[in-house]
Amino acid sequence: MKRTFLVRALTLIAAVAMTSVSSAADTRRLPRVSLLAFNELGCPNRAFEEGMRELRYVHGQNVQLACWHAHGNYADLDRIAAELVRTRPDVIVTIGHAQAQAARRATREIPIVILASGEPVAAGLIASFAHPGGNVTGLSYFSTELNVKRLEYLKTMVPELKRLGVLIDPDAPAEMNEFYIRDARIAGQTLGFEIMVFQMSAVADLDQVFKRMASKKVGAVFVPPKLRHPGEIERIADLAGHHRLPTMHYVKTFPEIGGLMSYGPDYVLLQRRAAIYVDKILRGAKPADLPVEQPTQFILAINIRVAREMGLTVPQSLLARADKVIE
Repeated sequence: MKRTFLVRALTLIAAVAMTSVSSAADTRRLPRVSLLAFNELGCPNRAFEEGMRELRYVHGQNVQLACWHAHGNYADLDRIAAELVRTRPDVIVTIGHAQAQAARRATREIPIVILASGEPVAAGLIASFAHPGGNVTGLSYFSTELNVKRLEYLKTMVPELKRLGVLIDPDAPAEMNEFYIRDARIAGQTLGFEIMVFQMSAVADLDQVFKRMASKKVGAVFVPPKLRHPGEIERIADLAGHHRLPTMHYVKTFPEIGGLMSYGPDYVLLQRRAAIYVDKILRGAKPADLPVEQPTQFILAINIRVAREMGLTVPQSLLARADKVIE
């Protein structure tokens, strides 16, 4: 009896051990896709995961998905990117321009799919939109044209605008800030306003920043698409309303939570479409041969109630153009 029990126990232990080894081997054989985000807001990325599921990729079954972020610290991006690369994923997906730059500095071999990078050619990430070359491809948008259009809409809303406040993050890569300041100046030269640059490194800075903008007689505020602090968008909406400063944001949720207006691509759609690039690469395509896609649809959202509270009359031309009007 004891001998039979012992044999059965040993057999069971051996079977469990073999199953564990087999499962580990199966996991190692699965293709690995790693995302690189700026902070915890990007991990996990639900939109990208939905895009992968639509293409029949299921985490743990036929793909391994991982998400890395730099805890909201630009200075940590290179270190986190290097750690990610050491795990040897099959594809890296970068959520943002600075993340794409960090991943590219970390590897010239592993395929990189970029999301929402406005200046990939000027930044040296790709050779051209049609022929990226190298190991980077993905999705981008028209940075200068898009920012100028944002400010054109803002000027239409505030026709007497003479001084624009541009809100930047001094901790962001210098080239990113230069792009947005340049775009604002280009718009100002055409539309007839000057710009003043204001810096914020944390949400706690915003109270003093908006007080300074009000004291400098700023007539409106432009929030470039790169500030990603948790709680930031809500605080900007609150302070803009308190100081009666018309503000143009880049995400469509801004007017929904009490901001005035926003204009930009559907970032959720971009994130979902990134899965298409990952799928092609996992099937053998080379990033160098996959043209970088640019969006064709942009969303203009306006909060009519906020406009009234600021004493603004929304022109019919804007209402006719708006994709989303919030009463």
